[in-house]
Amino acid sequence: MPDGESSTAVVADQQNSFSLSTVKNHGDTVKKDPTKIARKYQLALCKKAMEENIIVYLGTGCGKTHIAVLLMHEMRHLIKKPNKDVCVFLAPTVALVNQQAKVISDSADFEVGTYCGSNKRSKSHQYWEEEIEQFEVLVMTPQILLHNLSHCFIKMEMIALLVFDECHHAQVKSSHPYAEIMKIFYKSNSTKVPRIFGMTASPVVGKGASTEANLPKSINSLELILDAKVYSVKDEALKSFVTTAKVNIYHYSSTANMETSLEWKMEEFKLQCTETLGRSIEDHQKRLSTKKLLKRVHDNVVFCLRSLGIWGALQASRDLLSGDRSERHALVEAEGISSDESVCDKYLAKTAELFNSKCNSVDDPSSWERLKEPFFSAKLLRLIGILTTFRLATSFS
Repeated sequence: MPDGESSTAVVADQQNSFSLSTVKNHGDTVKKDPTKIARKYQLALCKKAMEENIIVYLGTGCGKTHIAVLLMHEMRHLIKKPNKDVCVFLAPTVALVNQQAKVISDSADFEVGTYCGSNKRSKSHQYWEEEIEQFEVLVMTPQILLHNLSHCFIKMEMIALLVFDECHHAQVKSSHPYAEIMKIFYKSNSTKVPRIFGMTASPVVGKGASTEANLPKSINSLELILDAKVYSVKDEALKSFVTTAKVNIYHYSSTANMETSLEWKMEEFKLQCTETLGRSIEDHQKRLSTKKLLKRVHDNVVFCLRSLGIWGALQASRDLLSGDRSERHALVEAEGISSDESVCDKYLAKTAELFNSKCNSVDDPSSWERLKEPFFSAKLLRLIGILTTFRLATSFS
Protein backbone atom coordinates (compact mmCIF):
# COMPACT_ATOMS: atom_id res chain seq x y z
CA MET A 1 0.00 0.00 0.00
CA PRO A 2 1.29 3.59 -0.62
CA ASP A 3 3.34 5.29 2.06
CA GLY A 4 1.45 7.77 4.18
CA GLU A 5 -1.87 5.98 3.84
CA SER A 6 -3.43 4.25 6.80
CA SER A 7 -5.48 1.13 6.26
CA THR A 8 -6.98 1.04 9.76
CA ALA A 9 -10.45 -0.49 9.64
CA VAL A 10 -13.15 0.44 12.10
CA VAL A 11 -15.59 -2.04 13.60
CA ALA A 12 -18.83 -0.38 14.62
CA ASP A 13 -20.86 -1.56 17.59
CA GLN A 14 -23.67 -3.35 15.79
CA GLN A 15 -27.27 -3.26 16.96
CA ASN A 16 -27.51 -7.02 16.64
CA SER A 17 -25.94 -9.25 19.22
CA PHE A 18 -23.06 -11.40 18.00
CA SER A 19 -22.90 -15.13 18.43
CA LEU A 20 -19.59 -16.77 17.69
CA SER A 21 -19.74 -20.08 15.90
CA THR A 22 -17.63 -22.67 17.66
CA VAL A 23 -16.40 -26.07 16.55
CA LYS A 24 -16.63 -28.35 19.58
CA ASN A 25 -14.75 -31.50 20.41
CA HIS A 26 -16.72 -34.58 21.38
CA GLY A 27 -17.69 -34.21 25.01
CA ASP A 28 -16.56 -30.56 25.11
CA THR A 29 -17.81 -28.92 28.31
CA VAL A 30 -17.11 -25.27 29.06
CA LYS A 31 -16.75 -24.31 32.72
CA LYS A 32 -15.49 -20.79 32.06
CA ASP A 33 -17.19 -19.06 29.15
CA PRO A 34 -15.58 -15.68 28.32
CA THR A 35 -18.37 -14.85 25.85
CA LYS A 36 -20.83 -14.35 28.74
CA ILE A 37 -19.11 -11.16 29.91
CA ALA A 38 -17.94 -9.95 26.49
CA ARG A 39 -18.99 -6.58 25.10
CA LYS A 40 -20.45 -6.35 21.59
CA TYR A 41 -17.37 -4.75 20.07
CA GLN A 42 -15.16 -7.43 21.65
CA LEU A 43 -17.28 -10.15 20.05
CA ALA A 44 -17.18 -8.31 16.73
CA LEU A 45 -13.39 -8.04 16.79
CA CYS A 46 -13.06 -11.68 17.81
CA LYS A 47 -15.24 -12.68 14.87
CA LYS A 48 -12.98 -10.66 12.56
CA ALA A 49 -9.91 -12.32 14.12
CA MET A 50 -11.37 -15.72 13.28
CA GLU A 51 -11.41 -14.70 9.61
CA GLU A 52 -7.97 -13.10 9.25
CA ASN A 53 -4.86 -11.92 11.10
CA ILE A 54 -5.68 -8.67 12.89
CA ILE A 55 -4.14 -6.07 15.18
CA VAL A 56 -6.55 -4.60 17.72
CA TYR A 57 -5.87 -0.91 18.25
CA LEU A 58 -7.76 0.17 21.38
CA GLY A 59 -6.97 2.38 24.34
CA THR A 60 -5.99 1.17 27.79
CA GLY A 61 -8.93 -0.31 29.69
CA CYS A 62 -10.93 -1.29 26.60
CA GLY A 63 -10.46 -5.03 27.14
CA LYS A 64 -7.97 -6.03 24.46
CA THR A 65 -6.79 -9.05 26.46
CA HIS A 66 -10.34 -10.32 26.76
CA ILE A 67 -10.62 -10.29 22.96
CA ALA A 68 -7.51 -12.50 22.86
CA VAL A 69 -9.13 -14.82 25.41
CA LEU A 70 -12.30 -14.95 23.29
CA LEU A 71 -10.20 -15.93 20.28
CA MET A 72 -8.49 -18.70 22.27
CA HIS A 73 -11.91 -19.88 23.38
CA GLU A 74 -13.15 -19.99 19.78
CA MET A 75 -10.02 -21.84 18.65
CA ARG A 76 -10.03 -24.30 21.53
CA HIS A 77 -10.83 -27.19 19.17
CA LEU A 78 -7.25 -26.71 17.90
CA ILE A 79 -5.58 -25.96 21.23
CA LYS A 80 -7.20 -28.19 23.85
CA LYS A 81 -5.58 -31.54 24.61
CA PRO A 82 -5.09 -34.12 23.17
CA ASN A 83 -4.18 -31.76 20.28
CA LYS A 84 -0.46 -31.07 19.91
CA ASP A 85 -0.91 -27.47 18.76
CA VAL A 86 -0.69 -24.66 21.31
CA CYS A 87 -1.39 -20.98 21.71
CA VAL A 88 1.68 -18.85 22.41
CA PHE A 89 0.97 -15.52 24.10
CA LEU A 90 3.91 -13.08 24.02
CA ALA A 91 4.33 -10.20 26.47
CA PRO A 92 7.42 -7.95 26.50
CA THR A 93 8.02 -7.90 30.27
CA VAL A 94 8.05 -10.40 33.13
CA ALA A 95 5.33 -8.46 34.95
CA LEU A 96 3.05 -8.62 31.90
CA VAL A 97 3.74 -12.33 31.42
CA ASN A 98 2.54 -13.08 34.95
CA GLN A 99 -0.38 -10.66 34.73
CA GLN A 100 -1.70 -11.91 31.40
CA ALA A 101 -1.24 -15.57 32.35
CA LYS A 102 -3.48 -15.01 35.37
CA VAL A 103 -6.13 -13.26 33.25
CA ILE A 104 -6.19 -16.15 30.77
CA SER A 105 -6.30 -18.78 33.53
CA ASP A 106 -9.12 -16.96 35.35
CA SER A 107 -11.18 -16.33 32.20
CA ALA A 108 -11.09 -19.57 30.22
CA ASP A 109 -10.63 -23.34 30.52
CA PHE A 110 -6.98 -23.69 29.56
CA GLU A 111 -3.88 -25.12 31.16
CA VAL A 112 -1.55 -22.11 31.21
CA GLY A 113 2.25 -22.18 31.52
CA THR A 114 4.43 -19.11 32.14
CA TYR A 115 8.04 -18.69 31.00
CA CYS A 116 10.43 -15.83 31.72
CA GLY A 117 13.99 -15.39 32.93
CA SER A 118 16.73 -17.99 32.87
CA ASN A 119 16.14 -21.69 33.48
CA LYS A 120 18.77 -24.31 32.66
CA ARG A 121 16.16 -27.02 32.10
CA SER A 122 14.38 -24.85 29.53
CA LYS A 123 17.37 -25.20 27.19
CA SER A 124 16.49 -28.76 26.16
CA HIS A 125 14.10 -30.45 23.72
CA GLN A 126 12.80 -32.73 26.46
CA TYR A 127 11.78 -29.80 28.67
CA TRP A 128 9.67 -28.20 25.94
CA GLU A 129 8.18 -31.51 24.86
CA GLU A 130 6.96 -31.97 28.43
CA GLU A 131 5.63 -28.39 28.63
CA ILE A 132 3.72 -28.69 25.35
CA GLU A 133 2.35 -32.05 26.50
CA GLN A 134 1.05 -30.44 29.71
CA PHE A 135 0.02 -26.90 28.76
CA GLU A 136 -2.30 -25.48 26.10
CA VAL A 137 -1.44 -21.78 26.38
CA LEU A 138 2.21 -20.80 26.79
CA VAL A 139 2.73 -17.24 28.03
CA MET A 140 6.31 -16.04 27.64
CA THR A 141 8.65 -13.17 26.84
CA PRO A 142 9.44 -12.88 23.12
CA GLN A 143 13.15 -13.59 23.58
CA ILE A 144 12.31 -17.05 24.90
CA LEU A 145 10.18 -17.90 21.86
CA LEU A 146 12.90 -16.54 19.56
CA HIS A 147 15.47 -18.76 21.30
CA ASN A 148 13.16 -21.79 21.11
CA LEU A 149 12.43 -21.28 17.42
CA SER A 150 16.14 -20.84 16.70
CA HIS A 151 16.93 -24.18 18.39
CA CYS A 152 13.81 -25.96 17.07
CA PHE A 153 12.52 -26.56 20.61
CA ILE A 154 9.27 -25.11 19.29
CA LYS A 155 8.35 -24.94 15.60
CA MET A 156 6.08 -22.33 14.07
CA GLU A 157 3.76 -25.00 12.67
CA MET A 158 3.10 -26.19 16.24
CA ILE A 159 1.52 -22.83 17.10
CA ALA A 160 -2.19 -22.52 16.27
CA LEU A 161 -2.52 -18.99 17.66
CA LEU A 162 0.28 -16.47 18.20
CA VAL A 163 -0.64 -13.42 20.29
CA PHE A 164 1.52 -10.29 20.50
CA ASP A 165 0.81 -8.05 23.49
CA GLU A 166 2.04 -4.46 23.01
CA CYS A 167 2.73 -5.42 19.41
CA HIS A 168 3.80 -1.89 18.39
CA HIS A 169 7.37 -3.06 19.16
CA ALA A 170 7.22 -5.10 15.94
CA GLN A 171 8.36 -2.70 13.23
CA VAL A 172 9.95 -3.52 9.87
CA LYS A 173 13.24 -1.76 10.69
CA SER A 174 13.34 -2.98 14.29
CA SER A 175 15.54 -5.70 15.77
CA HIS A 176 13.08 -6.30 18.62
CA PRO A 177 12.39 -10.03 19.23
CA TYR A 178 8.82 -9.51 17.98
CA ALA A 179 10.17 -8.37 14.61
CA GLU A 180 12.84 -11.09 14.50
CA ILE A 181 10.28 -13.83 15.14
CA MET A 182 8.17 -12.69 12.20
CA LYS A 183 11.03 -11.90 9.81
CA ILE A 184 12.90 -15.17 10.32
CA PHE A 185 10.32 -17.80 11.20
CA TYR A 186 6.91 -16.71 9.88
CA LYS A 187 6.39 -17.63 6.24
CA SER A 188 2.98 -16.52 4.97
CA ASN A 189 3.14 -18.93 2.04
CA SER A 190 3.73 -21.99 4.23
CA THR A 191 1.09 -24.70 4.29
CA LYS A 192 0.54 -24.21 8.02
CA VAL A 193 0.98 -20.88 9.81
CA PRO A 194 -0.43 -19.62 13.12
CA ARG A 195 -3.29 -17.18 13.35
CA ILE A 196 -1.72 -13.83 14.31
CA PHE A 197 -3.43 -11.56 16.84
CA GLY A 198 -1.79 -8.30 17.91
CA MET A 199 -2.83 -5.86 20.64
CA THR A 200 -1.74 -2.28 21.16
CA ALA A 201 -2.93 0.95 22.72
CA SER A 202 -0.62 2.84 20.36
CA PRO A 203 0.57 1.45 17.01
CA VAL A 204 3.62 3.70 17.05
CA VAL A 205 6.85 3.57 19.03
CA GLY A 206 9.87 5.81 19.55
CA LYS A 207 10.54 9.52 19.87
CA GLY A 208 8.12 11.69 17.96
CA ALA A 209 6.11 8.67 16.95
CA SER A 210 2.85 10.06 18.27
CA THR A 211 2.70 12.78 15.61
CA GLU A 212 -0.05 12.43 13.01
CA ALA A 213 2.52 12.37 10.21
CA ASN A 214 4.15 9.22 11.61
CA LEU A 215 0.94 7.38 12.46
CA PRO A 216 0.03 6.00 8.98
CA LYS A 217 3.63 4.97 8.28
CA SER A 218 3.90 3.14 11.62
CA ILE A 219 0.57 1.39 11.10
CA ASN A 220 1.63 0.21 7.64
CA SER A 221 4.95 -1.05 9.04
CA LEU A 222 3.11 -2.91 11.79
CA GLU A 223 0.68 -4.49 9.33
CA LEU A 224 3.50 -5.56 7.04
CA ILE A 225 5.66 -7.23 9.71
CA LEU A 226 2.73 -9.01 11.41
CA ASP A 227 0.99 -9.94 8.14
CA ALA A 228 -2.17 -8.48 9.67
CA LYS A 229 -4.63 -5.62 9.38
CA VAL A 230 -5.23 -3.00 12.07
CA TYR A 231 -8.79 -2.75 13.41
CA SER A 232 -10.26 -0.33 15.91
CA VAL A 233 -13.70 0.61 17.24
CA LYS A 234 -15.73 3.78 16.83
CA ASP A 235 -15.57 6.03 19.88
CA GLU A 236 -19.35 5.85 20.33
CA ALA A 237 -19.11 2.12 20.99
CA LEU A 238 -16.66 2.69 23.85
CA LYS A 239 -18.33 5.57 25.67
CA SER A 240 -20.46 3.39 27.94
CA PHE A 241 -17.49 1.19 28.89
CA VAL A 242 -14.52 3.53 29.22
CA THR A 243 -14.45 6.62 31.40
CA THR A 244 -12.44 9.51 30.01
CA ALA A 245 -9.94 10.51 32.67
CA LYS A 246 -9.39 14.12 33.67
CA VAL A 247 -5.67 14.77 33.33
CA ASN A 248 -3.93 16.95 35.91
CA ILE A 249 -0.27 17.85 35.38
CA TYR A 250 1.92 18.26 38.45
CA HIS A 251 5.45 19.63 38.35
CA TYR A 252 8.39 18.76 40.58
CA SER A 253 11.93 20.07 40.89
CA SER A 254 14.92 18.65 39.02
CA THR A 255 17.37 16.08 40.41
CA ALA A 256 19.14 17.13 43.61
CA ASN A 257 22.90 17.75 43.48
CA MET A 258 23.60 14.85 45.86
CA GLU A 259 21.78 12.44 43.56
CA THR A 260 23.97 13.58 40.66
CA SER A 261 27.15 13.05 42.67
CA LEU A 262 25.91 9.60 43.71
CA GLU A 263 25.34 8.70 40.05
CA TRP A 264 28.97 9.58 39.30
CA LYS A 265 30.07 7.33 42.16
CA MET A 266 27.87 4.50 40.88
CA GLU A 267 29.39 4.89 37.42
CA GLU A 268 32.84 4.48 39.01
CA PHE A 269 31.69 1.27 40.70
CA LYS A 270 30.39 -0.05 37.38
CA LEU A 271 33.67 0.73 35.60
CA GLN A 272 35.67 -0.95 38.37
CA CYS A 273 33.56 -4.11 38.07
CA THR A 274 33.75 -4.02 34.26
CA GLU A 275 37.55 -3.84 34.36
CA THR A 276 37.69 -7.08 36.35
CA LEU A 277 35.74 -9.00 33.69
CA GLY A 278 38.71 -9.45 31.36
CA ARG A 279 40.80 -10.93 34.14
CA SER A 280 38.15 -13.14 35.76
CA ILE A 281 36.18 -14.45 32.76
CA GLU A 282 37.94 -16.06 29.80
CA ASP A 283 34.86 -17.08 27.79
CA HIS A 284 33.99 -14.23 25.40
CA GLN A 285 30.21 -14.84 25.29
CA LYS A 286 29.97 -15.19 29.06
CA ARG A 287 31.92 -11.95 29.48
CA LEU A 288 29.55 -10.09 27.13
CA SER A 289 26.51 -11.52 28.91
CA THR A 290 27.89 -10.50 32.31
CA LYS A 291 28.67 -7.01 31.04
CA LYS A 292 25.13 -6.67 29.72
CA LEU A 293 23.64 -7.90 32.99
CA LEU A 294 25.81 -5.46 34.97
CA LYS A 295 24.68 -2.55 32.79
CA ARG A 296 21.02 -3.45 33.21
CA VAL A 297 21.40 -3.78 36.99
CA HIS A 298 23.22 -0.42 37.10
CA ASP A 299 20.55 1.30 34.99
CA ASN A 300 17.83 -0.13 37.19
CA VAL A 301 19.40 1.20 40.39
CA VAL A 302 19.99 4.62 38.77
CA PHE A 303 16.33 4.70 37.77
CA CYS A 304 15.30 3.96 41.38
CA LEU A 305 17.62 6.70 42.65
CA ARG A 306 16.13 9.28 40.29
CA SER A 307 12.53 8.21 40.79
CA LEU A 308 12.51 7.36 44.51
CA GLY A 309 15.61 8.92 46.06
CA ILE A 310 18.42 7.46 48.16
CA TRP A 311 16.14 5.39 50.38
CA GLY A 312 14.45 3.73 47.40
CA ALA A 313 17.79 3.07 45.70
CA LEU A 314 19.06 1.43 48.90
CA GLN A 315 16.06 -0.91 49.00
CA ALA A 316 16.49 -1.75 45.30
CA SER A 317 20.18 -2.57 45.79
CA ARG A 318 19.42 -4.79 48.77
CA ASP A 319 16.58 -6.59 46.98
CA LEU A 320 18.69 -7.28 43.90
CA LEU A 321 21.60 -8.39 46.07
CA SER A 322 19.81 -10.76 48.42
CA GLY A 323 16.39 -11.34 46.87
CA ASP A 324 15.05 -13.87 44.39
CA ARG A 325 17.44 -14.27 41.45
CA SER A 326 14.48 -14.06 39.07
CA GLU A 327 14.27 -10.36 39.95
CA ARG A 328 17.73 -9.93 38.50
CA HIS A 329 17.10 -12.17 35.50
CA ALA A 330 14.12 -10.00 34.63
CA LEU A 331 16.55 -7.15 33.94
CA VAL A 332 18.45 -8.91 31.16
CA GLU A 333 17.10 -10.13 27.83
CA ALA A 334 19.96 -12.46 26.84
CA GLU A 335 18.85 -16.07 26.79
CA GLY A 336 20.93 -19.23 26.57
CA ILE A 337 24.22 -17.70 27.79
CA SER A 338 25.23 -17.85 31.44
CA SER A 339 26.76 -14.86 33.23
CA ASP A 340 28.97 -14.36 36.27
CA GLU A 341 26.58 -12.94 38.85
CA SER A 342 29.35 -12.44 41.42
CA VAL A 343 30.36 -9.32 39.47
CA CYS A 344 26.87 -7.88 39.98
CA ASP A 345 27.01 -8.90 43.65
CA LYS A 346 30.16 -6.80 44.09
CA TYR A 347 28.58 -3.82 42.36
CA LEU A 348 25.35 -4.02 44.38
CA ALA A 349 27.26 -4.42 47.65
CA LYS A 350 29.14 -1.19 46.88
CA THR A 351 26.00 0.76 45.97
CA ALA A 352 24.12 -0.52 49.03
CA GLU A 353 27.01 0.54 51.26
CA LEU A 354 27.09 3.97 49.60
CA PHE A 355 23.36 4.62 50.01
CA ASN A 356 23.33 3.23 53.55
CA SER A 357 26.10 5.61 54.61
CA LYS A 358 24.07 8.57 53.32
CA CYS A 359 20.92 7.40 55.11
CA ASN A 360 22.83 6.90 58.36
CA SER A 361 24.04 10.50 58.20
CA VAL A 362 20.71 11.45 59.78
CA ASP A 363 21.01 11.17 63.57
CA ASP A 364 17.46 9.94 64.12
CA PRO A 365 16.38 7.45 61.42
CA SER A 366 12.71 8.08 62.27
CA SER A 367 12.97 11.87 62.03
CA TRP A 368 11.23 14.02 59.43
CA GLU A 369 14.61 14.62 57.80
CA ARG A 370 14.15 11.23 56.12
CA LEU A 371 11.05 12.58 54.37
CA LYS A 372 13.00 15.25 52.51
CA GLU A 373 15.33 15.34 49.55
CA PRO A 374 17.59 13.59 48.74
CA PHE A 375 16.37 10.64 50.86
CA PHE A 376 13.03 10.82 49.04
CA SER A 377 13.10 12.20 45.49
CA ALA A 378 11.22 15.36 44.57
CA LYS A 379 9.03 13.22 42.33
CA LEU A 380 8.10 10.83 45.14
CA LEU A 381 7.48 13.69 47.59
CA ARG A 382 5.17 15.31 45.04
CA LEU A 383 3.25 12.05 44.72
CA ILE A 384 2.97 11.71 48.52
CA GLY A 385 1.59 15.25 48.65
CA ILE A 386 -1.01 14.46 45.98
CA LEU A 387 -2.12 11.26 47.72
CA THR A 388 -2.32 13.11 51.06
CA THR A 389 -4.62 15.67 49.45
CA PHE A 390 -6.91 12.90 48.21
CA ARG A 391 -6.88 11.21 51.61
CA LEU A 392 -7.97 14.42 53.33
CA ALA A 393 -10.70 15.13 50.78
CA THR A 394 -14.19 14.44 52.15
CA SER A 395 -15.30 12.82 48.87
CA PHE A 396 -12.43 10.31 48.90
CA SER A 397 -13.13 6.93 50.50
